[in-house]
Amino acid sequence: MALENIVNAAKSALKDVVSSPSADPISDRDEVLQDLHLAEKAWATDGVHSGVWFVRDGEHVAFTPTTRNGATLTIGGQTTNFIPADRFADYLVNMRAAIEAGEFDREIAGALHGSANVGELPRLRFRRLEKAVRKISGKCNRMLY
Repeated sequence: MALENIVNAAKSALKDVVSSPSADPISDRDEVLQDLHLAEKAWATDGVHSGVWFVRDGEHVAFTPTTRNGATLTIGGQTTNFIPADRFADYLVNMRAAIEAGEFDREIAGALHGSANVGELPRLRFRRLEKAVRKISGKCNRMLY
């Protein structure tokens, strides 16, 4: 009987680790929409070249939406999108409509609550880099100076 309790406790703990708690998409959206409002407000202010989520450089705007935990939202596979400055206000309006419609729920949840894929990317890149360095250093050791 005690072994069964230990196994059940381990199973429960493993479930908590593997499956993240379900997030409330509406409250997640609200946080992002509040930050989007700040970006819209800053963009509407004359003479502002940078604000929450954006930096204007000449005729283009670099748009990098981030969540309050510092994670970037991925839009179309990119964390930074470049939009012509004369169309940026329309872009923000369309972005608001898409967020309100729930089109970015998956991206928002991934940024706010983590994603298994996001955590794995840096390690894979590091392993490849480490392997390449070992290969190069092995060749350097065999070279005659």
